[in-house]
Amino acid sequence: MSGVFANGLEISGKAVNAQTIAAFPDTCFTPPENPATPPGVPVPYPSFGMASDTENGTGTVFICGKTVNIKNKSDVSRTSGTEAGCAAKKGIITSKNTGKKYFTSWSNDVKFDGEPVIRFSDLATHNHASPGGQTPPFPEICAANQAFADCVTLLNKLEMQLHEHGKSPCKHPDQSEHPLENQMMQKSRGGTNYAAFPGYHVDKAPCICMRSFNLNPDGSPKSGAGSMKGAPHPMKSKANRDLLKKSPKPTVREALDETKQAYGDHHDKLQPPTSEEEKKAALECIEVVIVTYLQSVAKPKQNADGSTSQPSTQDVLNTQLRN
Repeated sequence: MSGVFANGLEISGKAVNAQTIAAFPDTCFTPPENPATPPGVPVPYPSFGMASDTENGTGTVFICGKTVNIKNKSDVSRTSGTEAGCAAKKGIITSKNTGKKYFTSWSNDVKFDGEPVIRFSDLATHNHASPGGQTPPFPEICAANQAFADCVTLLNKLEMQLHEHGKSPCKHPDQSEHPLENQMMQKSRGGTNYAAFPGYHVDKAPCICMRSFNLNPDGSPKSGAGSMKGAPHPMKSKANRDLLKKSPKPTVREALDETKQAYGDHHDKLQPPTSEEEKKAALECIEVVIVTYLQSVAKPKQNADGSTSQPSTQDVLNTQLRN
């Protein structure tokens, strides 16, 4: 971890333990190649890109003596995870496997060498042969530990892919769902943030898809009056709002406990046949993801030596919301 931040988010570069973890799906043709499947079998793979493979970064401004990722110049020379997709055609779109990674979002106002820097949670696409990539945009994770990597992989497996709220991949009857109610973070939606998390943004916060409408016997979504009543997403939102009625200023710990309970009770992907072991792990993963994000957007704390730093995990969990 470099400890160098832009807009409250750690900057990505060759010296930083940053990566795009399990961007999915990266579909590549995979052997066998035979008359039944001439180009091979199309298999969706998770794709990984490491900031340590940065090329074409900054030339005058460095972090820990190494180049930094910036808009319109930087790329990551290779990705991994798709090596088995090695039939002649390889990638279904780009005809590549292990192709380059390019960034698609960045800071609006912090620039190195005259170009905006890439930060924690900025998006990237993978397995390029040319400007078009082969994966959906997926966030850059800085200072990621193995627990975070394992979490993203598990949530992808359960089809609970993380995304920015403003770039939701959710399809009807699902909607993009903030694990913590937005009113816990902002005085009004898209308005002023509460003081503890000044970098929070409703459209950039991590979300997962959750079913918002009840289903007919044939599996199609209901419509009209009452079609959302008692559906998973509204029930999870109700649990958060009930908590705020009982405790208007809960700690992050209290809010996360309520959220995890509501997800466990109501999220379709966490019901059988998902095992209890995977369900428990997924709920812990949601906590890891949210706390990691909140650390990145939290108000820096003042240290005894006069320096500032981002709060620890425990600091975040103990923070009182809506203050």
